[in-house]
Amino acid sequence: MGNYNSEYESYYNSLKKGSKTRYFPSYNQSFNYNNIGKSKKNYWLSRIMRDLVGVLILFIIVLSCKLIVTPKTQAVYNYSKQILNQNYEYTNLKEKCKNIDIKNFQDKITNIIEEIRSKVTGTETVDNKIKNEFVLPIAGIETSPFGYREDPITKEKKFHEGVDIDVKENTEVKASYDGRIKICGEDKELGKYILIDHGNGIETKYGHLNEILVGKEDAVKKSQIIAKSGNTGKSTGPHLHFELLYMGENKNPDEYFKIAKK
Repeated sequence: MGNYNSEYESYYNSLKKGSKTRYFPSYNQSFNYNNIGKSKKNYWLSRIMRDLVGVLILFIIVLSCKLIVTPKTQAVYNYSKQILNQNYEYTNLKEKCKNIDIKNFQDKITNIIEEIRSKVTGTETVDNKIKNEFVLPIAGIETSPFGYREDPITKEKKFHEGVDIDVKENTEVKASYDGRIKICGEDKELGKYILIDHGNGIETKYGHLNEILVGKEDAVKKSQIIAKSGNTGKSTGPHLHFELLYMGENKNPDEYFKIAKK
């Protein structure tokens, strides 16, 4: 069974107690082992059918949240993703699935859903919208790509959720597209940073800033100057850390923007 949260222990105990009354007849009735076997079979069959129906309903809900993007449906989608990412131990399943590229599979499913949504609503797919209408926030050379890399400070292998663009300190940083400032913050990793919500589940993040020129909830336009680049946070030199997100998941900016390479 593996490890499971202690909050479920009473649930499993109740199943065990319930199984006794379900499987064993009253002593006043004739004892028939064939009936016991049939009862067990019917019980497990109904349990399996119920669980499958539950999974189907959850799939329909998540699919609907992908097709119809609003703040509420995005919250439901992110919560469902959080539940699925809980640290349960399914060692055997991990062994069987370790060679499957889940990220690639997920991207393919997302693209299929986007194509369906585009045909139904008559609008551009998210991929095409970003490629055709969004702009790179700053001009410079990409020094660190998206994906796993050796951390320049700790030397540990970590996932880099965006791209680093080499620019001089206090270079003007522009908004990639129209949107609303979701967060103006500062932390030990990104230093001063901005997160912009562009609608339709698309967001962009700008990190290691020296100066922030907008405030939370401000409406911004495409190419509007929102900040000046810097060297704040965990950084080895002045640059802009730029992230592209869709429905809370990081995308590779190199697939959407033409960024100069070394």
